[in-house]
Amino acid sequence: MTHGQPDDLSLQGQTVSNQAHDPNGPGTPAGIEQKVSWLELFFDLIFVVAFDQLAKRLGDSQSLENIVIFVVMFTAIWWAWASNATFAARYGNECRTYRWGTLAEIVLMAMIATIERGDLRQTGVYFAVAFGINRLLHAGLHLWADRRTSDAVTLSRRTASVVGTAGLLWLGSALLPSGSSAQLEVWVGALLLDFLNPVLARRRNLQALPHEGHLPERVGLLQIIALGGVMTEVVNGSRQQQLGWTVLLPALFSILSVVALWRIYFDQARALPLLRARMQGQLRGTLAWLYAHLPFTLSVVMLGVGLGHGISSDTAKEAATQQQFVVWPLCGALVTLAFLRWNSRRVAGQPTADRSLLALIVGALGAASLAFFDLDTLQVQGFVAALMVGVAALVANDPATRQLGQLEETLSAHLETAAEATAKQGEKQQAERRQTT
Repeated sequence: MTHGQPDDLSLQGQTVSNQAHDPNGPGTPAGIEQKVSWLELFFDLIFVVAFDQLAKRLGDSQSLENIVIFVVMFTAIWWAWASNATFAARYGNECRTYRWGTLAEIVLMAMIATIERGDLRQTGVYFAVAFGINRLLHAGLHLWADRRTSDAVTLSRRTASVVGTAGLLWLGSALLPSGSSAQLEVWVGALLLDFLNPVLARRRNLQALPHEGHLPERVGLLQIIALGGVMTEVVNGSRQQQLGWTVLLPALFSILSVVALWRIYFDQARALPLLRARMQGQLRGTLAWLYAHLPFTLSVVMLGVGLGHGISSDTAKEAATQQQFVVWPLCGALVTLAFLRWNSRRVAGQPTADRSLLALIVGALGAASLAFFDLDTLQVQGFVAALMVGVAALVANDPATRQLGQLEETLSAHLETAAEATAKQGEKQQAERRQTT
């Protein structure tokens, strides 16, 4: 992000110390580079299709019932992605079992994307079966990880049992009437079971911490995919109208808004919560950071629907509906970014508000206020673009943004130095053992 060194290496008033890594423990040691593999990139790109199909499904029918279904299905798909990303960040991404398991998940997710269409009364059974198999497959990966770790490490064992139970609930829901309220209730229950497991097992999570560089990179890649999906919706919406300034200007404003949203997100110090977990053994900021990306990604995908369909709308009534699908998702995205900003400052021991945090909050309120004015598509897109570019400029030029970035870089370098020292010490001990034998 930025360069330079802060005056101290303290988080929450505590001094950072070197953390030795257990060579027999799971995953990649702290401070050691863990690159995102080509397989993981392929896996993430499958979600372009999944998100796009969900967006199309929402665009076809924007009733309250369909919005609820969209949120439930989106949450399930996002959680399938998050489960794979956190598993790779905890246990490594180079082993053969993970690669084969991820390939199987790719096939399942492609099938799920195929299923995400039409009336849920016709597709609900297929979605339940496919997603249930996905959860059972993920439970199998955790059983494999459990065999690789010592008996004292119980995280994967617990996760396998919880995820396996959730998978059985998904499969069992296929026996209920497709698309019924009872089936949706079982889906929500299974998702809650999955979601709450990391929160209720916080201490066990410390047994296999996610890699502090790998997971933020995977999360960032998913946001790029979601933002790229917005661009696709804007282009597709523009193609529904005859080419002219009345189409090009709203498209330009939408593109500026997406670029500004990208800039705001990647100006954040995204790895600080994971660095804190590595150095101080505290997961509160890490879980809050990860879970906050669900509403952010959800808001981005819904924003794409509003922007694209707003450009393609032919009547004032359609434009008014799409106006709500622009301003409220944008408000949700800015609120989530404000939370992520506050979380990073809290982790860094700076819980007070800064200029960027205030700008994000004011931007969210400004976006929400647009919902109460009767605006046409050009006016909506123009106001949103001006708002987003202004917020992005304030965040980018905030000294606190640079300071957080500098702290993140310094702590990462500190971990790398500690890892190198640990590796040299291990090599020295091995050399001494060889001499004695």
